[in-house]
Amino acid sequence: MEVKTFAPRQVVGISTRTNNHHEQTEGEGQIIQLWQTFNQHYAPLLNEGATLYGIYSHYESDHHGDFKASVASDAAELVAHADKDPALQPQQLSAGRCLSFAAQGEMPQTVIRLWELIWRYFEQSDCPYQRAYLQDIEIYHHSDEVEIAISIL
Repeated sequence: MEVKTFAPRQVVGISTRTNNHHEQTEGEGQIIQLWQTFNQHYAPLLNEGATLYGIYSHYESDHHGDFKASVASDAAELVAHADKDPALQPQQLSAGRCLSFAAQGEMPQTVIRLWELIWRYFEQSDCPYQRAYLQDIEIYHHSDEVEIAISIL
């Protein structure tokens, strides 16, 4: 893990509102369905190697409250398609200081395990960083490589 400062970036994608309780309750999770919709309708528009983002923002409080979950890309071909599809909404990836974690392996198991590691890390009583709950970003550099950037104070 390492501290990074991210520059702002414009992306377009689809979103839903959810919370971790719903996501961990069988049959109520919306994030998997969001990814399935994106992969079915929008991923075919992307050139090979396009970066995908899973974005968690507009937190009601902390990891117990509701938040906005988005799947998006900054690929030019998707940005151009946004004018024709009202479901695709522009979103700004915020600039800011993040603690970045990375992993490589089969998805979605790898990203799930990485989130579990992140939650345990921030639950430690001696954790040197505090989550800001502004915007957390999964960055899919390749189909088997993910970086998760957690906004910190």
